[in-house]
Amino acid sequence: MTTDEFDQYLQHTRQVMFFEKRPELMTALIELAQQMGYPLGQANALMARGEFLIDVGEQPCAACKDFRDSGFIARQLNNWSLLAQTLHWQAQSQLHQGEYMRALDIWLQALQTAVEAEDSRAFIRGYSGIAQVCLVFGQLEISLDYQRRALSLADNVNDPALVMECTLALVATCLRLQQFDEMSVLLSRLRTQLQITPHLENQAEYHIYNGLILLHHDNVNEANEHLQLARVLAQQIGGLWCRSYVALILGQIYIRQNKTAEAQASLELCLQLGEQIRGFSMGQEAHLLLETICAQQGDYQGALVHLEAAHQKQLHLLQKQAEQKLFRISKKLLNQLELDLRLELSRIRYANNLA
Repeated sequence: MTTDEFDQYLQHTRQVMFFEKRPELMTALIELAQQMGYPLGQANALMARGEFLIDVGEQPCAACKDFRDSGFIARQLNNWSLLAQTLHWQAQSQLHQGEYMRALDIWLQALQTAVEAEDSRAFIRGYSGIAQVCLVFGQLEISLDYQRRALSLADNVNDPALVMECTLALVATCLRLQQFDEMSVLLSRLRTQLQITPHLENQAEYHIYNGLILLHHDNVNEANEHLQLARVLAQQIGGLWCRSYVALILGQIYIRQNKTAEAQASLELCLQLGEQIRGFSMGQEAHLLLETICAQQGDYQGALVHLEAAHQKQLHLLQKQAEQKLFRISKKLLNQLELDLRLELSRIRYANNLA
């Protein structure tokens, strides 16, 4: 097999792996690349398996190892663009596991590497990633600013998947700020993009956020319709975060509909799915809702268990906040990196026009 044939087979195998949920297919390709003496192919196969494991495969720790191994090969090859991509995914893995400051450090490395590699996509993902850390620590306005910039930059890159990724990240930040009008505009734009470039998990998130807007306006039944669609889509190919979030919101809806048993089952599913993505607040919210349900049923022991669990998660986050050093996300640093990226994008645009 030639290296070109390997690259083509890698793309095909990646699609099959996600559809059939069989990471062992990519493991075989990793071994094949080693036998061929094709380190770039090995690094790309490790990246692909890691992207599966971090979410759909429900193994964020194993994914992080794949990203590190891929990054090690990228350094040996002096392939800075690939290195920037591996750093982004390493940071995402750390965020999933609740290691916020470690994620921040790695995303800052990814930004600098992306600029040096002139890789605008890796830069934009890093920029959006830093905004996620700000969101966790309650720096909502800063997060909103960075996500808007990330989407603005993504609009200059011909990559529909990246634009949808940045759009959803901005929608999530708008939700925390309860900016529902901006959410609606962004979701309308996303719907058009999904009609052109279908993507099941993005479609599921589209229905999640539309359902949340409707729930905010007390349109519970319409919200339920969107979340049931999201649930079906998420079960097909959705990852841990998507399925956990669907379960949490459905729990809220069932409570509003006085469907206590359904609410309890959905919230317990949220906790089960979210066990490996401790970096998100869904578990804390689910415990608090389950506390309320248990108390209403007279199960005060159960209520206390859930209250204590929610309390522990909140203490963990407060500890991380106390350790945070967000001044390291200096405006000066990010603005300089953004200027560098804009310069490179302009060079590419002008070069294409001259050609």
